[in-house]
Amino acid sequence: MPHLRFLAAASIALGLASAAHAQMEIPAGSEGSLGGGSQDLGCEAVTIAGSYALDGGTLQNAGAFLIETGGVLDAQGSIQLGSDFRNQGSLNAAASTMVFDGSCAAPGASLTVSGVTTVANLTFSSSSGQSFVLPNGANIVVTGNLVLQGQPGQPLQITTASGQPATFTLGPGAQVTQQNVNLVNVYIGPPPSAAPVAVPVSGLGWTASLALLLSLLSWGALRSARIRSFLRTQP
Repeated sequence: MPHLRFLAAASIALGLASAAHAQMEIPAGSEGSLGGGSQDLGCEAVTIAGSYALDGGTLQNAGAFLIETGGVLDAQGSIQLGSDFRNQGSLNAAASTMVFDGSCAAPGASLTVSGVTTVANLTFSSSSGQSFVLPNGANIVVTGNLVLQGQPGQPLQITTASGQPATFTLGPGAQVTQQNVNLVNVYIGPPPSAAPVAVPVSGLGWTASLALLLSLLSWGALRSARIRSFLRTQP
């Protein structure tokens, strides 16, 4: 059955490849599997409305990638994404390596990545100063390696449109490699708190200290005034 599902998916992909705008499509109600193999999509667009599994395989050079509502991608394995990635359905990437490198987009392009939640190993890279836009408030948990890699003079940029920041949350033992990257409204770990920091107050001890300080200031001022008055009265 897995091989039949794979052949059906492959037939769909090959049939669509002859169209003016080649793409790989898994229609609603159908199932497909990479069967643990390797496939280079050559920057074809991918639309998953049914169910598709890598089964430990490798999907390379995927173009604009869409998981539609009701669609399911079991990405256990490795997937290289060269353009926008939009997940409106279900993505299982907890045991996956996902690489976003913009290789199918124009140099300096702004690419959208949405619907990614938990990934084992995650890479964002660009050799042409591209930017990746995350949803406001997104929280991506990385349990293995997080790699953010740009080039000198052409830094990679990871940003949100505006509003609530996005966060890369690191799992226990996760490692970070970060070079030539600008993070705009995006944080590795929790964002800094904007709330004012409370000054510890120890009840009556603080009140007593304040009263003593005021008394000393008043006594000092009174003493200075008496000295000036005494000097003025001297012949």
